[in-house]
Amino acid sequence: MDYNNIYNFKNPIRHFINIDNLIFPTDPGSIDIDDTCWTKPIKFTIKKSGDRFRTLKLPNIIALTCAYEHIKNFPHFEDPQQLDISHKRLSARLNTGDFAIGEYDTQLEKDFEELCVYDNLIKLDIKDFYGRLYTHYLDWNGLTDRYITNMNCGATNGLIMGNYLSLYFAEQHLTKISSALEAEFAAQSIACDFTYFSDDFYFFCNKENNSKIRETFYSVLDQFDLEGNENKYEIWDYEKFNSYNVIARYWKKLIAHCNIHYRRNDDQNKLVFINQIVYRLSQLHDEKQKKVFINNFFKTKYFRTLDLNKFIVKKYDYHQLCYIFRTSPESLLYSVDIFSHMNNFDKEKVKNFFKIRFDQALSTPFQEEQLYYYYAINEFGFGDILKDYADMVLKSNNQVLISYYLSKSLFSEQDIAILKTHRDESLWFQNYHLILYSSDLLLDLENSILLYLIPEECRPKPNEKLSATRRRTTYMEFYKENLLNNKSLIQDIPDIENAIHEYLDLRFIEEANLRS
Repeated sequence: MDYNNIYNFKNPIRHFINIDNLIFPTDPGSIDIDDTCWTKPIKFTIKKSGDRFRTLKLPNIIALTCAYEHIKNFPHFEDPQQLDISHKRLSARLNTGDFAIGEYDTQLEKDFEELCVYDNLIKLDIKDFYGRLYTHYLDWNGLTDRYITNMNCGATNGLIMGNYLSLYFAEQHLTKISSALEAEFAAQSIACDFTYFSDDFYFFCNKENNSKIRETFYSVLDQFDLEGNENKYEIWDYEKFNSYNVIARYWKKLIAHCNIHYRRNDDQNKLVFINQIVYRLSQLHDEKQKKVFINNFFKTKYFRTLDLNKFIVKKYDYHQLCYIFRTSPESLLYSVDIFSHMNNFDKEKVKNFFKIRFDQALSTPFQEEQLYYYYAINEFGFGDILKDYADMVLKSNNQVLISYYLSKSLFSEQDIAILKTHRDESLWFQNYHLILYSSDLLLDLENSILLYLIPEECRPKPNEKLSATRRRTTYMEFYKENLLNNKSLIQDIPDIENAIHEYLDLRFIEEANLRS
């Protein structure tokens, strides 16, 4: 199993973190839950929209792998959609760390069919769903909820977001909510079809039932000690829904337009797709839609297999491309390796863009965008930019980026001295790399592990029980073996590129299987 995709599901930061590189016990499932303890996850913030962000929490590695090895055989673990095949909208794919290709388009077609049958679609969601899920309410198949609570410092009132285990248990619980909704609609003779994706629910019904459905939804949630989000209540009819959902049509039109131009000799050498992306973006007014449109195009086999060395780059291509990257920094992951190896691409024309945008990203709480720009800067060979921002990186609280700076020796001795004063357990990710890349800390390895990596719950205390010593040994031996073998938790830049290539190749195979 690819631990990377379990550790971080769906979010592209999984390409930067390499849990699979670590040395685990021969049988990870042999780790006894009683030989582990409460651990603190690290926080990682990602952009939602505007100035809003969502906080992921990356769990302690021992806690995650111990839980995974004991939970992986739960019913439909690898495809939670099977828990509620009638209502769940998308299937998880652990081999890609993403949702199944093609299902979004299939579901969209079903939505349009439903909107022909019913008057409207009501979209509702659950307020702070992950944060309000009590672990005692989950189905444990005879296990203890400590497998999950150990990843969140013992908290029972909420699941940490980002890892696949939390997603599985959330989907498991949503199945119960779905079943209760179906029963209520039947009892009240309400004609309604519904589906859901995570905590977003889609109700297709006639206008006279709109209020009843909303009330029923909130009533069912109350049975599970949950609340509806009053700020998210949308009603869509066919025309409104059709005008909004244009992304798939746009990038298909874009490809068709480019193919027509490339058949003409006079346009053979122009990067027509760049201009077309900018044109289509002007017709989209939703920030999320723009990002999805850009990312999906650069993920296509069409783009990834274009031989850009056959094209020339016009002056306007540079500023248009930079605008595209600024609109969706994630697209750098799926495109910058191609542009950086393009013979006719003048890298110097985009250097200032990456310098300014990296600076701007470091001034925001959006830590994933900071990583995207760091990756692109390295791919283009602009490493001289990075040293200038060591102070901002140090203050960014981005433990993954700080770890990269440690690996490249980009911090001054004064910066390292500051990092050595940070010993809170919640900083274990960056502190692991602080030890790995500091010769003095490696020389006194066991003491360094005690100071920086051992969970607070099993650090030495007066008159401690034997169980605390045993638990401490679990973490000590794991960290010690990996540090002695120079095992990093972050991917090198070439390995990030390879991981993205593998991810895209798996998508292309899945797409080909769908067509066949």
